[in-house]
Amino acid sequence: MRPRYGGNGTALALSRPVITMAEESATSTYTIAAPFDRAAHLVRDVLTGANLKITGELNLSGRFQRALAVQTAPCLVLFACAAPAPENLAAEVHETALTPLHVVISARGSQTEVHILHALPRDTDASGTPVAMPVLSQLIVAMARAIDSVGMRARLSG
Repeated sequence: MRPRYGGNGTALALSRPVITMAEESATSTYTIAAPFDRAAHLVRDVLTGANLKITGELNLSGRFQRALAVQTAPCLVLFACAAPAPENLAAEVHETALTPLHVVISARGSQTEVHILHALPRDTDASGTPVAMPVLSQLIVAMARAIDSVGMRARLSG
């Protein structure tokens, strides 16, 4: 966001606080007390149960094994999206271009971690005013609620 200037050339105060990366993480991490295969199945189930579509999957650990002959802990990326309402499609087309969102599922010993992005890209109008992104906001909230039903959100330590 660019600073705005008053008539005398002095910078005007911005209305929203500046949050640095150290203060807020762009992802949320959940822990599921289940082995990887079971947790991946649970995450798929709760996402589809929340009317989200899994449009693809990327088996990262399998890809590393095939391409580099490197053994890693299981890691899977799910691509999740929601179909926009037909009546809002024209208004939401710029947001739906930013989907699917990625849900990373990774083994962590006898448990599994799930990571989802919750920070929205900054979108502004021609004057630099922030623009709401309701489709992405709703998708992120639906994903978080679904995963929260099977996992425990990790808290940042202070």
